Order: sequence, then C-alpha cells, then structure tokens
Amino acid sequence: MSRVTQADTETAPTAERLVFFTDAIAAIALTLLILPLLETVTGADTTFKQLIRDHIGAFGSFVLSFAVTFRLWWSHHRTFEHVETLRPAMVRASVVWAFAIVMLPISTAVIISFPASAGTVGLYGGTLVLANGAMTVLAQIIYRHPEVSAGRPAGTRADVQAHVAVLLVQLLSTLVGAVFHERVNYWAFLLMFLSGPAVHLVKGRGQKAPEA
Repeated sequence: MSRVTQADTETAPTAERLVFFTDAIAAIALTLLILPLLETVTGADTTFKQLIRDHIGAFGSFVLSFAVTFRLWWSHHRTFEHVETLRPAMVRASVVWAFAIVMLPISTAVIISFPASAGTVGLYGGTLVLANGAMTVLAQIIYRHPEVSAGRPAGTRADVQAHVAVLLVQLLSTLVGAVFHERVNYWAFLLMFLSGPAVHLVKGRGQKAPEA
C-alpha cells in the first residue's frame, strides 16, 4: 500500500474528466450498434414478418451487445464511485477498457455478417474478456491504493473478487462458444448472466468475513 502526502493528493488529477470521457465512449458505442440493423431495415424489400424471420440473428446480436455494453459501462461507472483522484495505472486500464468498448460495434458487425466460427466467436468473446480484464485490473488498483478514494468509500477485496468472478464467467463463455461453435456458438454468452448471482455471492461473503 503506497504512502502519499496531503500535497500529493491535492495535486493529483481528479477522476471526473476521465469518467465523462468513458461515459461518452460507451454512449457512442451503444448508438453505433444499431447501424447494421438500420441498413438492413431501410434496404429491405419484403414484409415486416419476413424481415424479422430472415434477420432474427442480427436482432439478437444487437440486443446481446446492447445489454453487454450497458453492463460494462455501468460497471466502470460504479467502480469510479470509489475514486476521487487518479493514478497513471488507472488511466491505462481505462484506456484498455475504452478500446474494448469501441471494438464491440465492430465485433457485433462481424458476428452479424459472417457465419459462426471459432474465429468470430473468439473475436467477440475476446473483446468482452479484454474489457472485463481491464475492469479487474482497475478494481485491484483501487483496492491497493485507498488514497485515491479521498473520503469516498474505499474499494474492497470483495470488489476485486467480484470482477474476477465476472472475468472467469466470460472466459468460460468464450471458450465454450469457440470450441462448440457449430452448435453452441453465441448462445454461450448467455452464461454471462450467471455473473450477476456470482457477484452477489462473492460480495455477500466479503461483507460477512469481518464478522467471523
């Protein structure tokens, strides 16, 4: 755990601008996700029912990516509720996270445009693993340097463990989807919704630990 003086804390850059920047990136990425579907709908020469039937996979991919991107943004936003001042390592981790968020519309366009394969599933899952990995590193930095909280609730070990749990679920989803791409493919990413109960379980144990 590092030692810093009060002067160091007062002159350290605040997290507000970084949060605004990453919020804007997530908002733009969420908007870009709809573009492939807009082209499909505006160029369609068929009935609405047939359009939905022919492009159900594309609509499903959009919904999945929208939910995943929103969840990644919310996780990043909530993590910075613990942060008042920044360390360079936190900025680097957020840059990696932002890169993954920017990549998500591209990964989504790939899975809409190409048949499922180990490569397409791996690209999509790898993008999510990169984002979740950056979040895990960020949580670890905040936990190890409580001075960045500067009066806010400090990050905890349970926060780090929760991010690790999400990352492991994401790794499992990507592995299952890539290996069994002919049958399972992107359905494997529904395993991500198991990360919610996993996070609550980990944080619940973390809160009970001091009482033991």
